[in-house]
Order: sequence, then C-alpha cells, then structure tokens
Amino acid sequence: MCGRGSLTASPEELEEAFELSAAPAVAPRYNIAPSEPMLAVRADGAGRRTAALLRWGLVRPGSEDAKAPINLRIESAGKGAMKSTLRERRCIVPLTGFYEWKRSGKARQPFNVRRKDGRVFGVAGVWERLESGDLEPLESCLVLTTAANGVVREIHDRMPVILDPSSYGWWLDPAVRDASDRLEGLRIIPEGALESYPVSSLVNRAGVEDPRCLEPSRATTLW
Repeated sequence: MCGRGSLTASPEELEEAFELSAAPAVAPRYNIAPSEPMLAVRADGAGRRTAALLRWGLVRPGSEDAKAPINLRIESAGKGAMKSTLRERRCIVPLTGFYEWKRSGKARQPFNVRRKDGRVFGVAGVWERLESGDLEPLESCLVLTTAANGVVREIHDRMPVILDPSSYGWWLDPAVRDASDRLEGLRIIPEGALESYPVSSLVNRAGVEDPRCLEPSRATTLW
C-alpha cells in the first residue's frame, strides 16, 4: 500500500516526462497525504495530455459518506464497481518518491522509495468526477498497487504500480477500452531502477511539508 508520497520535480521536468500540453503550476511537495491535492495526468478524447490537482481518495457517486479509498489492488481493479472507472477514467500520478513503514515490534520506521537517478516516475491510477447540486465538482483519484518487488518487500508487501515510461501512452489512450483484460501486460519499471532508505519520523505527521522529510534518518532531527 502507499499512504504518502512526494513530488519535487520542476514544472518543466513534468512537462517533458509526461509530454504535457503545458507545464503545470505546482510547488514541491515533500509529504503528500490522503485527502490532499495530488497531481494527476489525464488525456482527453483527442489524446491531449493535461495535469490537474485531484483529491487523493476516490469519491464515487453514491459513496460520498463512505471512506474514500486511496489505493486499489491491481488484482481486483477490473472487477465490480471499479470496472467502468478503470475502462473510462485512467490517469497517471507523478511522484519522485513514496513512503512506506517497516514494523519492528511496536516501532515503525519510515522509508522513502525513489528512482536511483532521482527522476520523476508515473504511477497508474484512476479518477472520478462527482457533481453535486450547486457545489463545485469534486475530482478525486487513487493509485493502483501490486505485490512488492525486491526493493520494497523488506519494508511492506505492497507497492504502487510504477509504470515504465513506454506504458504511459497506452495507459492514457482513450481508445483503449479493455484495460481490465490487459492489466497484466503493463510494463512496470524494473526493480533495479529503485532504491529505498530510512527517513525521519517527521513524515509521520500529515501536514508537515518540509524537505527534511526526505533526508536520511541519521541526518535528521526526529520529533
């Protein structure tokens, strides 16, 4: 599972990496938490890619009072109520890292997982748009998760579905309607491109936006 993330890439880096029609106006984020705005890349009917801030935690019509899920297991993404969402409203969530917690007895040590080269990567996601009376439409998203690879497995048994850049176009292609039947064919970034390291307990607190969240724990003052 993925419960926190970071995005420190520049607008220009994001525009180039995801072939956006314009550079998004975003500031660095060091501790993105559920229910907060999260950048998502989508494609319109003509395939034009744009980026927007969506609420992290999918709110679907008729489920407004339920807890909004932030993750969806890829193994069940093409089933039940989520099947139409997967077919019609796919997105990519850009991140430069995500946090997971390793348990040791009662202690929980946070780790940051990122690309070894420090570049931004794209996570497979889906989104929804909820319209309610005179209120502003609410757009929200979640990220897909899969079994952890060798880099993450010692920390947690699940991780986000990190797409190989060659899969970005296919995932966002509005003409692809049978995504639920082809999920296993997605090209995922190889585990050799990733690394993990322990970070400060600063990240434990939602709302703490501080570059020190990404520093190795030995170099950071803990709360």
